[in-house]
Amino acid sequence: MKKNIKNFNIGCAYTLGKNWLNYDSSIITYLLKFPITKILFKNRSQKNMTNILYGNIVKNPLCEENYANNIFLSHVLEHMTFIDAQCAIKNIFKMLKQGGCFRIIVPSLESRILKYIEDKNANDFMLSLGIADMNEKNLLKKMKFFFGYSRHRWMYDKNSLFQILEKNNFKNIRICKFNDSKEECFKEIEELSRFEEKDGKLLAVAFECTK
Repeated sequence: MKKNIKNFNIGCAYTLGKNWLNYDSSIITYLLKFPITKILFKNRSQKNMTNILYGNIVKNPLCEENYANNIFLSHVLEHMTFIDAQCAIKNIFKMLKQGGCFRIIVPSLESRILKYIEDKNANDFMLSLGIADMNEKNLLKKMKFFFGYSRHRWMYDKNSLFQILEKNNFKNIRICKFNDSKEECFKEIEELSRFEEKDGKLLAVAFECTK
């Protein structure tokens, strides 16, 4: 763990912050724990994956309790089962110090339903949920979808996500928007496309809260 950095970007994928500890739990990130794999992947792309740390927030907190200043979780919770998501939120609460800031973004179930009611396109609606594919013939792609991290396993609206945060004792829970945090460090890793999907046609559910 980098010294003096107390900001945690969990489920970072390729969005890396210089002032953040960037964690992911993908298979590739796990393999990067081993020296030979780091050599193979180093400098293969502009996004240096060797700077990503492996960590599974469902299994345990990624630091000692009451340590983190800020935690960011963007489009991660929906890839977990409902029970696993509860474990992740509990562990994040443990990680945060008193007064620490947590920002979370998930795709909005409500936004997708409203769009379906408006355009009556069932195929687009099903695809937007991320829970099914269109009978992809490639076996490897099928396995990646159903057993990897691309598939959505649970969806949320404002009420359901608020209730989870409230149940886990988070305080000052508010709907947040892109780059509206008082903590400047979030601007390093926030992307407008995560708050407003499909060029603004689908708005995500985003909250900021504190411990």
